[in-house]
Amino acid sequence: MTSKNAPADIPARPWLTADAQRWAAVRLPGWARPLWCAVVLLVAVIAAIASSPDEVCRTGAPCGPMWLDAIGTVGFFVHAVWLFVLPEAALLSAALLLLWTVDPGNWSGGTAEHVAAATVVAALCWGWAAVIARLRMRRRQRALALEAAGGLLLPVPAPMAPSRRGTIRVVSGAAALVVAAVAAVVAVSGDRADEAHAATAERVEAAVIANGAEDHVVVRFADGTRHHVEVMFPEDYARDAEVPVLVDGDWTRLAAEPYRDRTGEQLLVLGAGGAGLTLLWSAALTITRVRAVRRGPAPALRVLARRKHGFTVIRPLDGSAGPPVLMYDPVNLGGPPQGESVLFGLPAEAGEFVLVGSGKSGRVVTEVSASPARRWSKAAPDPQRHRNAEHRRAADARVTEAAATMKPAPGPVRWDSGASGRAAGGLLLAFPVALLVFGTGLAWPLDGAWWHWPLCVLGGLGMAEGPVSLITWRITADAGGLRVRRYLRTRHVPWADAARVVRTRDGELIVRRARGLKDLSLGHLTSPRWERLRSRPSRATRAAAELTAMIRDPELRP
Repeated sequence: MTSKNAPADIPARPWLTADAQRWAAVRLPGWARPLWCAVVLLVAVIAAIASSPDEVCRTGAPCGPMWLDAIGTVGFFVHAVWLFVLPEAALLSAALLLLWTVDPGNWSGGTAEHVAAATVVAALCWGWAAVIARLRMRRRQRALALEAAGGLLLPVPAPMAPSRRGTIRVVSGAAALVVAAVAAVVAVSGDRADEAHAATAERVEAAVIANGAEDHVVVRFADGTRHHVEVMFPEDYARDAEVPVLVDGDWTRLAAEPYRDRTGEQLLVLGAGGAGLTLLWSAALTITRVRAVRRGPAPALRVLARRKHGFTVIRPLDGSAGPPVLMYDPVNLGGPPQGESVLFGLPAEAGEFVLVGSGKSGRVVTEVSASPARRWSKAAPDPQRHRNAEHRRAADARVTEAAATMKPAPGPVRWDSGASGRAAGGLLLAFPVALLVFGTGLAWPLDGAWWHWPLCVLGGLGMAEGPVSLITWRITADAGGLRVRRYLRTRHVPWADAARVVRTRDGELIVRRARGLKDLSLGHLTSPRWERLRSRPSRATRAAAELTAMIRDPELRP
């Protein structure tokens, strides 16, 4: 998108090196970084849970649904995520979790539990202080940038198309909340049904005759009939002990545990609810910040802009020889601005920008940020680029070595996992197959939990993809080209269409084809880290090198 107003015509003040250095000096203290706050908090929470005694259910004081305990426990993990991505939300969640934690009724164990609980309180206070420090840092950054802009607010000269930033998070967050709401309705309806049954049930004395199962005990009534009764803590009921049982038609519960254990449903409700709330809150902040800059008026600073490693980097106007100050992922509306440009928006962590400058052709173009801004870090884009270059050099070296050692093939050549690879794939396949069997009820049915079936089926199919690829992949090279097999399908690739075969950094084997033809993936077949530990390339890695050598040198082909 071009703009009628050239950068030189916009009355923005220059962002000078002295101002940028003052801005860059505002940093987050080392103690306020969220990583260690979150680690200490989660370790303390896990220790507190492990050292707390199991709740004892009694006939006179039966166990309830325990939703409050579940909310408090899951809340700590959601809070740990918010420390990184939503400090505004973490400020509120820290206060609520502190109120929940300091309630003596939540901690009834011994010394170990009280020490862990005290550590939880300390970690929450630490995280609260860290969040405040982070928000104060942002406020100070914005104040310095506004001071450098002279307090002047200008409208963005180029008309802005509607932004889609945050749309995916809104849809995903709403879907997660719908899942949480449906699961909550099902779980709460089940609790209400248990309450209704318990209110009208007949109370019968029975003897416990078996308590070795995970989730139920077997009781015998006076008439000799036996019933499996679902409980949360089977070990609390000794064999031959007399227990009161509530019976209402087919509904049977111990009087001490009238509610069904709904831990799975609670985790689904709270996990999906926490994810949905995180996504929606994050999207709301992003949309608000983007609209504030795009619709203006907004502070404006004259800066130097340049594209580097896919990022737009910002320097002070008089700092062409110095390091950049800011970086962000850009979305170009007419080409990347270069050189002197005008930056609309306040430079700060999580800031959003509109950049107006001149493109390569001299036209005035506009660029918007596709991600929140962050400080320039030379190490940010470079390690990925360095690792990619290192991987390409190692792959080229393997191809060169293969070309030097290979001899012309007298007949078709085949590459696959071999017996050991197929055996490993079979072992890895055992768990997803078991999950599929149990989830679809072919073997031990998962009683009553409606969400187990789709969860187990989707999880089993997802986990089976890798082992099945490892077992079934095969590439055969013959005079006509490559026959590439994955699963039960074989594709033919003529030599003229084969560009190269690569093993990616994450272990995926791909047959690259000529421009305009879709590449063929055989799946993730190896672990580069495992190869480095063994100091030996896998069959997939050797196949990539040898096949590429054949593609480059027709003399090596069958």
